[in-house]
Amino acid sequence: MSSDHRTLTVIAKHKATGHRPWSLLVLYERAMRLLPASAVPRSRNDINTTSAITLVLAFLLTMNSAAWSQVSSGFPEYQVKAEMLFRIAEFVNWPAEAFSDPDQPFVIAIAGRDPFNSYLITRADAAKIHDRRVAVVQYDAKKHNEYHLIFIEKGEQKHLEDLLAEINGHPVLTVGDTGEFTQHGTHIGFQVIDGRMRFNINLGTAEKCRLQIPAALLRLASRVYGELKR
Repeated sequence: MSSDHRTLTVIAKHKATGHRPWSLLVLYERAMRLLPASAVPRSRNDINTTSAITLVLAFLLTMNSAAWSQVSSGFPEYQVKAEMLFRIAEFVNWPAEAFSDPDQPFVIAIAGRDPFNSYLITRADAAKIHDRRVAVVQYDAKKHNEYHLIFIEKGEQKHLEDLLAEINGHPVLTVGDTGEFTQHGTHIGFQVIDGRMRFNINLGTAEKCRLQIPAALLRLASRVYGELKR
């Protein structure tokens, strides 16, 4: 076993606090299940796929293990989505001008009703995104320049076109409540497949907002709209 793999195993054991320690094999198997068939390595020398799997492992390690429980087994859907919001945000890169100063918080706005039942706010109090404290607020069109991520609740789909027009070109990550949202322009859209939370990505609209989504993270998506610029 390589030193990198040993390190991942140690980290996994520490991350699994209160649960049975995760072995590298278990993490690897989970990573392989998240990757589409086209990304499964055909040999150990497949560098591109190896980097993708490494990212998946990192994604899994930074997730609370409960968040990967099947939604159909009873774990609250919006707690899973809240955890996913934080983890995805950590992997997305914002342009420097998105933050006015080093102490500016990372602001998450909720468009529509709050389906998280205060869980997202509680989670934000105990977490950071890109080493910044996190603030959760209600979406206000007049303050869209202050936001870094907007979660759009499913009931707001009828207002989606107007909302996206308001932030067009601004470095704000938009996350839709359902997978269909990405077809209409949001950067991320959640969906449940076989009882497990997954997500779609609209790469074209993300690049127009100057948001950088790592190529390897795209491999985790159930579906990607648009093409990665070389």
